[in-house]
This record gives sequence, C-alpha cells and structure tokens, in this order.
Amino acid sequence: MRKFIFPLLTVFAAGLMGCESSEPPSPAQTAAMHDEARAALERMQAQDSTVKYLVDNSYGYVVFPEIGEGAVGIGGASGKGIVYQSGHRVGEVNLTQASLGIQIGGQTFAELIVFQNQKALNRLMNDGYEFGADASATFVKEGAAGSGDFVHGVRIFILPKGGLMAGLSLNGQKFHFTANTQQWNQQNQNDQNENNQPNPANQPAPATQPSQSNQPK
Repeated sequence: MRKFIFPLLTVFAAGLMGCESSEPPSPAQTAAMHDEARAALERMQAQDSTVKYLVDNSYGYVVFPEIGEGAVGIGGASGKGIVYQSGHRVGEVNLTQASLGIQIGGQTFAELIVFQNQKALNRLMNDGYEFGADASATFVKEGAAGSGDFVHGVRIFILPKGGLMAGLSLNGQKFHFTANTQQWNQQNQNDQNENNQPNPANQPAPATQPSQSNQPK
C-alpha cells in the first residue's frame, strides 16, 4: 500500500505545481468567477445572517466558490477565488493544498476568508499566507459569524457543497494573488487619500451617513 501511495502523491504534487503556474483567467472567466463568488457569498448569508455584517465591516475578504479535495489516500485541494476590498474586486487568488494525510471522500466546499485589517490582507496579496496545522474554520450556520474571534487578522468559513466533510483540514493551503491592476491602483489611491486626511480629532463632527455595503459590486 505504501509503495502505491507515494508515487501517486508525487504525481498529485506535480499537478498542483502546474496549477500555480497556469495562465491568468480571461476576462470572460473572471466575470464568471465573480458571479460564482457572489452566488457563494449569498448562499452563506442565507444560512447565516451574521455573515453579511462581518463582511460589511471587514477590511476585505476572498471568496472561493468551489474548492475540491482529493479522494481516499491523497489529501489535497485546489480552487480559484476573488478578492474584494470595499466591495470592489481587486484581484484573483489561486489556492493549492498538498497533504500526506489520509482523507476520505471527494470533498467540495466554498470558502470565505475575512480580513480584519490592512496588514492581514496585504499578507495575502504578497503571497505571504500558508495555513498551518493550527488553522481552523467555522462551518456556516445561523449565528456562527456573530461569535468567535479573528486569529492573526483572519476568520475562515466553510460551506459544504457535496461529498463527505469528515476530517477537513486547512493545513498547507497556499495562496497566489494576481492583482486586477485598475481596481488595485484605485484602491491604493483611496487608501493614500484617507491616510492624508487631517486628524479627525481637530475637525468638527461630520453629518451621519448611511453605512456603505461591502458586498461585491
């Protein structure tokens, strides 16, 4: 059995590396991914109404509409996601995961990663994220997003789509970010403008404005 598994792992790891070096998605593929990400987020919000509040008050987030895991004996996963900041798409992310652990079933799920602050989001954009053995996710159910804390500036949510979800692990998930140049430059300019604003402590209180949704546009 051992002689059988390790050659398969070698082939599987090579396949994951091939995914990382794939060409950027076409405009049509990106538009389709955006629609799928928005639909996945809406499904999460339908099952847990507190997800919307968390997303709307976050610094940014990434939605993976579908992540597929390997079959018995070969743990691994891959998927593509859309990164949003202030409700605008700022780029895409490729997720890969290779694991030597024995896993059961071909698991398929949507994943939402919420970023608490700019530092946490920048780590993703600088390809600085790789989840370790201590990474954990919350399964989407009513009220789940309303409790719990950010860990290292992130919170992770999982919505099963099919397959057996026993033994799901985030350990080894890696992320490769590709910027949407126009939106990314605009967001950077907005951040710089905000940082250059006068100290609000010395300014009169502004009129109350309605809250702005951080939902995908």
